[in-house]
Amino acid sequence: MKTGGRLFVGLSPSDWGFLYLMQQQAQEARRRTWVEIDLDAIRENYRISRQFLKDSTGMIAVVKANAYGSGAPQVARLLEEEEGVTAFGVASFDEGERLRRAGIEKPVLILGYTPPYLAASLAALSLTVTVTSLAYAKELSAAATAASVELSVHVKVDTGMNRLGLAALPTDEAAWEVAAIGRLPGLSATGIFTHFAASNWADGDFTARQFAAFSALLQALDERGCRPPLAHCCNSAALVFHPECELTCVRSGFLLYGYQPDPDRPVAGIRFPMQMKSLVAQVKTVPPGGLVGYDCTYEARASLRLAVVPVGYADGLPYGLSNRGAMLVKGARAPIVGKVCMDQTMLDVTHIPDVREGDVVTIFGEDGTAALPVTELAQTAGVFAPGFFCNVNARVPRLFSRGGEVVECEVPLTRW
Repeated sequence: MKTGGRLFVGLSPSDWGFLYLMQQQAQEARRRTWVEIDLDAIRENYRISRQFLKDSTGMIAVVKANAYGSGAPQVARLLEEEEGVTAFGVASFDEGERLRRAGIEKPVLILGYTPPYLAASLAALSLTVTVTSLAYAKELSAAATAASVELSVHVKVDTGMNRLGLAALPTDEAAWEVAAIGRLPGLSATGIFTHFAASNWADGDFTARQFAAFSALLQALDERGCRPPLAHCCNSAALVFHPECELTCVRSGFLLYGYQPDPDRPVAGIRFPMQMKSLVAQVKTVPPGGLVGYDCTYEARASLRLAVVPVGYADGLPYGLSNRGAMLVKGARAPIVGKVCMDQTMLDVTHIPDVREGDVVTIFGEDGTAALPVTELAQTAGVFAPGFFCNVNARVPRLFSRGGEVVECEVPLTRW
């Protein structure tokens, strides 16, 4: 089977069965609202990101929040093939377990909190735990010792973001605490990291202060002979704008999914891999003075043609797009009128000829030569763009493509 084009030569019966299954699942997925994810774009985004790094530097590919809505198992399987991807970052035990169930073999670092009582399960799945204090580490150590297991841990250091992590200052106290964590039974301190709060800023002063605090701690640990082998602090913005902060590995999420860390200093070539589509469920005429949607917030000034689209805030469409923003229908922008409902949204298609039930609607993405970026919609709605595409509901099917062909369909409702 040819996996990079639209012609398939020499297919075996099992290959034909796979293609038929994909076609059937893709058709099923497109019956309401769905998401299309270009895995090739994610792979290319990774390769562009690597151009900023030394060959020896590993990347922890961040696939938390279902890979920012793009499908964590699918993205992890794709990137596990790539040279330089040394681990994956997730937010929780459940997300790590999902990767292991999907067959991911490389290390998985849980970046958020994990209850110590899960020690045995963490060891069984070979998940690496983030430790944020000596007190927490002691609880985790006790649970690991009771379960007769040893856990790999990365120590999280707070250098100024004031989120998770032990305080980096004073340096001597922080070094003593990290050293004490490293001596606890049942734990193996394999890494240490911090997180930058403002590495996307053109003014790099705050990042420099954070890095100085982290570097001082690493030096103190070197002097005590107890520095963990892996150290990382660069996120997507830092790996582009602060190469001086590159250590043994980096973490990247935004760049992989085509989101610019700083739109004023764009990274050339990265592409947003996701498009969200729906269908026209009904077309109707609203007379002058007719009211549209909940709370009657839109009044037709003249006769208008209305298209009802089966997508709403339960699918992840921001409620702030009510009476604002647009979608693409037949390559033209159709304004959203009335309030976004839980499962439906109304569009004014008066100016678009021959709109019919079943026509494809582009919520964000491309329709022919027309484009509607998710960043524009997010700005219109007054929301953070990653919060938009991360929140595309799990009930929305996802179609994954490589080489222009659908290679996997995820239709959650069929599994309920």
